[in-house]
Amino acid sequence: MPNPNVTPLAQDFVIAARVPDPERYFFHDPNLARLDDGTLIVAAPLWGRKGANVGRSLRMVRSADGGATWTDLPTLPYEEGRPFVVDGQLFMFVQERTHRDFQIVTSDDRGDTWTEPRTVIEGPLWNISTAQVVRPDALYWAMDHDSAGIDYKGKVMVRWDRAKSPFDPDAWSLSNVVPLPELPAALTRGLYPSDGSSKLHRSSPSPFVWLEPNTVEVGGTIRVFIRSVIDNYATANVAAVLDYDEATNELRFTQFTSWPGGQCKFFVINDEPHRMYWMLSNLVTNSQDILGWGGRMWETGFMGGPGNERRWLFLHYSIDCLNWFPAGCVARWPDSVLRSFMYPSAAIDGDDLVILSRTSRDAANQHDADLCTIHRVRSFRSLAMDLHRGGLAD
Repeated sequence: MPNPNVTPLAQDFVIAARVPDPERYFFHDPNLARLDDGTLIVAAPLWGRKGANVGRSLRMVRSADGGATWTDLPTLPYEEGRPFVVDGQLFMFVQERTHRDFQIVTSDDRGDTWTEPRTVIEGPLWNISTAQVVRPDALYWAMDHDSAGIDYKGKVMVRWDRAKSPFDPDAWSLSNVVPLPELPAALTRGLYPSDGSSKLHRSSPSPFVWLEPNTVEVGGTIRVFIRSVIDNYATANVAAVLDYDEATNELRFTQFTSWPGGQCKFFVINDEPHRMYWMLSNLVTNSQDILGWGGRMWETGFMGGPGNERRWLFLHYSIDCLNWFPAGCVARWPDSVLRSFMYPSAAIDGDDLVILSRTSRDAANQHDADLCTIHRVRSFRSLAMDLHRGGLAD
């Protein structure tokens, strides 16, 4: 029997979209949604690479056969787009300008046409394909909140009161803004200081950046798990945790926690009927450059510290959304650190897990992705042990 940690679960992929020219364009943060009839929608921000002098738009594609084939939909004039489905209705969070305002559009024809954008919250908000909590009375989604021109500085909980129309600004509210917590000295070796004194060839613009929060309900409590880039990726596998009090509408930082792949963007799936959580993230091999790869990596165009490696996409599972077990490698590029399967999002499709990857195959580096690829992990639940047995669970 193949070992899923050695033999990838879904190495064979389908290309849902590709950039028109990888020397001029890249996909920024693509997002996947599944409609109730099984239709798959991908929204892929298409941005110009540095110096290309081209604009930004939102590429839209759709599949009616589970991701085997894809059809182009009209491109939209937005810099960001995150489709999601509530009560069978297709919505999309969009931004005409990234990191500015919370805007909503909807489609009644599976993405052929969309309504005009409605700004329901004004302010420096941003997020991409991360987990949301949808309850009968409300939708909760933690977002990045910029301050003083600094992206991702704070975090805020966005709430939609579902008793009101999603296009009514009064239906939306914000919690307090949680500022960037102080980074414990024990979590960093300071290998890439921002003053440029690094002996490892690359400095870090900031010793700690947190971004792309996932919002998850765990045991009746809403928690937020946040990607944490520490010391230019040198300290890998750490996430920040926030807890949300619905009664007081208060969000607060509670801890840092170990998190496989927490240094890069990850995606959490709540498989509620099975009392299980699944998580996609990138594992790394040499985050502190102990093996001395850094110089050669940067000479070939690698972006960031060695811990910014994105060529190993892994699937994990948990029953408390905090302690993770390995399910297996989804896909990999074993022969090149300049390639990547990254920025995942996913949807449960019957017994399978359909995964969207922002993928660098023929791009200049591991960040500026040239493809959106679809991976299907069949019978994904069979990869997990029953962690509820033997404990106190009913």
